[in-house]
Amino acid sequence: MRPPILLKTILDICFIFSAFSLVVFLISLIITFSTGTDLFVSIEKPPEDLNNFALWGLILIEVIKTFAFVYGLYVLRKLIRSFFGNKLYTKLQIASLNLSGRLICLSVILGAVSEFFKKMIVDSRIELNFGLEFSFSSFWIILAFGIFLIFLSKVFTNARQLKQENELTI
Repeated sequence: MRPPILLKTILDICFIFSAFSLVVFLISLIITFSTGTDLFVSIEKPPEDLNNFALWGLILIEVIKTFAFVYGLYVLRKLIRSFFGNKLYTKLQIASLNLSGRLICLSVILGAVSEFFKKMIVDSRIELNFGLEFSFSSFWIILAFGIFLIFLSKVFTNARQLKQENELTI
């Protein structure tokens, strides 16, 4: 069974777009910080009393969050491509499901931590928001998706064991 060309093309376009946007963002961020001019990213000047260590810490958290999300998408792309090979319950698929779920959860949690610290350091206020958002980009939806992928890896592990036991009895 050949994989649908449209699905492979959509997966490739999504990954290329996310990787390209990450590279463009990082280049524009470097140019903005080094020259002081806004290229693609409009950065407000932080308050004068803001600690530079805290500012670089926030930037580092954002970069790690973005890399984790893009790498999670890359692993998910490899996983979906492995499904087209007509083999199920391989170790690669189990590890890919687990890793992509963990990376997506890490990305979402780092985003929440970054927002908390940004409000605390830049705005000098502490705010916790546990509200529900009804969009696909909300904290809870993406976290649930990551946890679902981790759960699915456990299901695949059990299915792999059952498949191996079934092959032994035949």
